[in-house]
Amino acid sequence: MTKFGETLRAFRQASNDPDRLNRRLTQERLGELIGHEMDDLGFSGAAISDWERGESKINVQDRNVLIALIQVLHGRGGLRTLDDAEQLLAAGNYRALNPDERKEIFQENPPDLSAPVASVEPSQSNPTLQSMIGAIFFQSPQEFQTALEQAREGPSPAWPRVLVAFFRRFSDRLSASRVLKFILWIWVWLFAWVLIMPSLRWPFSNRDEALLAVVIYAAGAIIIPALIGVLTNTKDNEFWREKHSVSELNLRLYIHQGASIGFHIGYFFVFMIGLLRYNLGVSSRSWLEIAAAAFLIILGYAGARLVPYNLLSAYNNAVQLRESILPESEKAYEITRQGYLQGRFAFIDLLDAQRTLFDAQAQYLLELSDYYNSLIELENVTGKTFLR
Repeated sequence: MTKFGETLRAFRQASNDPDRLNRRLTQERLGELIGHEMDDLGFSGAAISDWERGESKINVQDRNVLIALIQVLHGRGGLRTLDDAEQLLAAGNYRALNPDERKEIFQENPPDLSAPVASVEPSQSNPTLQSMIGAIFFQSPQEFQTALEQAREGPSPAWPRVLVAFFRRFSDRLSASRVLKFILWIWVWLFAWVLIMPSLRWPFSNRDEALLAVVIYAAGAIIIPALIGVLTNTKDNEFWREKHSVSELNLRLYIHQGASIGFHIGYFFVFMIGLLRYNLGVSSRSWLEIAAAAFLIILGYAGARLVPYNLLSAYNNAVQLRESILPESEKAYEITRQGYLQGRFAFIDLLDAQRTLFDAQAQYLLELSDYYNSLIELENVTGKTFLR
């Protein structure tokens, strides 16, 4: 899959179709809506699938197709800003939007083309750092950008107002529950240090000490991921509140699985570093052990956040392939095959339709395999049966 295909798929999956009960915009529906924008027949779902998989590409001369694509994604809420549109075009090495195209697409909120360029440079100077800061202090990137623009209004320098805005937002988010949760995370960190680090303090003085370190590690390997899973909150997360198809029990189990995977991956790296330290004859330091324990907690938390989403994505992709892409590919292949038998299509057209069908079938099996492998791992972790 190309960068353009990945970006296009992400924006399409973030789009909703108001004419279809606000369901996620399908490839077939996207091709149909592009046709509506261009007043022609549009594109088939298989063509959109080829764009997303990198099998074909929109010709640079077909600028009207690109504009229609951006208009559809923008109108359905998947592509929200001018920056999103430029990101999609840049991913496919297409030229940026000109002023007329910007006004045509973003009619309800046209960008201020007369504004000096310097006014937007600070927000684009380091997007990664700003995203991290925004995630800490604000609920969404849009809220962060709004607060940043408001703070910049006024005489220079702007940094005192930006700093005050950050601290005001931080103080607004303080509450007894948040402080208590922070204290609990500190305790989990200390538990990880007490239970895990003794297994890395080589060499052991005697056999009993080594056995005790192993027993303590085994207990910590069960307790610490469980505590990380408990402290990982999804009830206040807007994304998971909208996913009514995922039960709370299954979500908590997925979170526990992710925490366990992240924790053990972190321990593997810490173990390798400890082994290198031991062979080099470097003695252990308390601050290094504390940092290593924090590393385990961070990776465990990252796993608790990522694994449930990856499972849901694998399941949704498999469903989409089964319900949309596969039927479209089978229909296209059958039409091409009949046309070939009647002499209306060349043999190369038949092979191309057959290849598209085989690719869709292979992708469906891969997505299904990822989903079931994750469920099998979850069964091994929890002892609960998910597959019957």
